[in-house]
Amino acid sequence: MALKLGYLGTNYHGFQIQPDVATIESELFRAFQRIGLFEDRRSACYSAAGRTDKGVHALAQVVSFETSRPDLTPRMINGMLPDDIWVYAIARPRPEFDARRDAVSRKYRYFLYPHEDLDLSRMQEASELLIGVHNFYNFAQRHEASSYIREIMHMEVRIEDPFIIFDVEANSFLRKMVRKLVSALCMVGRGERDMMWLKSLLELRHEEGIAPAPAHGLVLWDVVYNEEPGFVLDEYVMNRIEERLKHDLCFHATIARVLQELIRI
Repeated sequence: MALKLGYLGTNYHGFQIQPDVATIESELFRAFQRIGLFEDRRSACYSAAGRTDKGVHALAQVVSFETSRPDLTPRMINGMLPDDIWVYAIARPRPEFDARRDAVSRKYRYFLYPHEDLDLSRMQEASELLIGVHNFYNFAQRHEASSYIREIMHMEVRIEDPFIIFDVEANSFLRKMVRKLVSALCMVGRGERDMMWLKSLLELRHEEGIAPAPAHGLVLWDVVYNEEPGFVLDEYVMNRIEERLKHDLCFHATIARVLQELIRI
C-alpha cells in the first residue's frame, strides 16, 4: 500500500518518530497499530518519502508499507488520527515500491510574509546560482549527513502579494536546507550579502552558519516518481479537510487583522 497525507506541523516535533515527543510518524504508527495494519515497521518494509523538521507542514507526504488489510481506506486511518493530520489518497503500487527510494525529487514551497524591504530581482538572480549539483554543507544542519552533495533541479522566487513565494525542487534535501537557502536569499535581498558571498558558500571557500528561516512557512509540496503509484483520492475526505482548513483560515485571518490594528495603536 501507499498513502498520501497532509498535515499541519505546528504541534509536532517533525515527521520522524522520536522518543518522548509528539511527531507525525508517532501518530501514524499509533493509528496503524489500532487498525492492525502491521506489527513491525521493518517486516512491513515501511518507508516515508520525506522527513520534515519541527513545525514544517506537508501537502503531499507519501508513505508505503506491506499489509494484509486489502479493505484499507483513508477514512479508516483518519478516524484514529488527530484532525491536523489526514490521509486523503491511497494506492496499490507494484510490490517492490518504496516511498523514499523510488522518489526522484521532492518539491518544497516556502511562504514569506516580508516585514522589510527586499530586492526581489537580486533574490531571483541569486536563486539561479543554487540550481545544479553543489555541496550544500553551508546550507544544512552540520555533521548529520554522510554527503552534502545535492542537485537542485528548479528554484523560483516570485511575489504573490503580500507574500514572497520560494519554490524549490531537488533530488533530496538536507535537514534545514530549504529554510537556510531562504535565509541566504533574504540576506542578498536586504543588501547584506552579494552574489560572490553566495558563490563562496557553494564552493566551500569559507564556512558560515546561516540561521534557518522560521519553520511555519515551509510546506512539503509534492513528491515526484518516475512511475506514479496510482493514487486514488477520497473525495469525502477532501471535502471534510477543506471544511476544517477553512475554519482554521477564518480564525487565523481574524487574528492577523487584530494584530494589524494593534500595531497601529
